[in-house]
Amino acid sequence: MTSDSATADAKRLHPIRASGTLALILLFTFIGAFIAFAFALAEGEDWTLISVLGAGAALMFLLWLRENHMAMSAANAVRPSRTEMRALRMMPVQVVLVLLYVVAVQVSVNYAPGLSGFVKGALQSLPIGLLAGWLVAFVYIIIESDEMVRRMQTIATAMGAGATLVAATGWGLVAMHAGLPDFASVFLFPAFAVFYTLASVWVTRRFA
Repeated sequence: MTSDSATADAKRLHPIRASGTLALILLFTFIGAFIAFAFALAEGEDWTLISVLGAGAALMFLLWLRENHMAMSAANAVRPSRTEMRALRMMPVQVVLVLLYVVAVQVSVNYAPGLSGFVKGALQSLPIGLLAGWLVAFVYIIIESDEMVRRMQTIATAMGAGATLVAATGWGLVAMHAGLPDFASVFLFPAFAVFYTLASVWVTRRFA
């Protein structure tokens, strides 16, 4: 009775809000603002800038909490059956984040040394923000899925991690004897993400 009453009293929101999309955007914004604040603090930037970034990060966090609650309690909240389709819809997001991570690493390596101050810190922190974004998407799949999808994600994660370790070790052995450059550790994440995505596609089709 209480649940029915709460549903009846809930407000209908715009589909973008009811689906939780806006809440997810606010969460990404909070992560970026917090990283910028942390680097500005570490670089010893002007306290006015540090205060603005800190206040902005706190505001984004509070807005995310509010929007997430409203999305979950909306009368027209999206409540689809939690199947493997949810995982498939998040894969493009993860792929884009991995590509942006690789680009951000290259940009930070090539351009950050010639910069200084906040711009340098922001450019160096960009790969970390994208890495955090991929992690948020990964956790989102796990939390917002049913037991079947969680099982598939566990299998895909194990396969991705195993393939990454084998590939990195194999390259290390070849590089040791052939005089090739070592595999940079900053690219272990995109390597795992690629193997994990491929494994997720295979596992999803296998159990679908």
